[in-house]
Amino acid sequence: MEEGKKSGNRLRTAGFVIACALAGIVAVALGLVLADALLIYAMEGSGGQPMLYVMESAEPGENVVIPLTEKDFADHPALDAVIRGEERNPSAWEWGRSDRRFIGGANVSYVESRVLQDTYGPDRETWVYPHLEYEGAYYLVVTTWP
Repeated sequence: MEEGKKSGNRLRTAGFVIACALAGIVAVALGLVLADALLIYAMEGSGGQPMLYVMESAEPGENVVIPLTEKDFADHPALDAVIRGEERNPSAWEWGRSDRRFIGGANVSYVESRVLQDTYGPDRETWVYPHLEYEGAYYLVVTTWP
């Protein structure tokens, strides 16, 4: 009789430990989901929004040149609006040297800002920005986070 009781107590104890472990895993997972949601809420409500700025350059120099296609403009409407559309400012201010000037900017979402940065941003090893070429002009894409 004693042996049966000990075996039942061991099973009950093992079941209790497994139940507590599962409850702990679920609690940690829910905590991570809540933390992620709060982080996104804080970023979105920070009073600002990421911006896309496009700088026109007279020549690409030794930088990599990426020709822009209609697909690029379809995939990135903010880039289209700044280079070809309503956000373009032909009397934009110069920055640094006289052969560079910002031609416009547009608000973008955090996701779009990250995609633009990953696609057209600087090389992660050299930190040199590629030049985008469209109709004989060269552009640099700069994104900012608030």
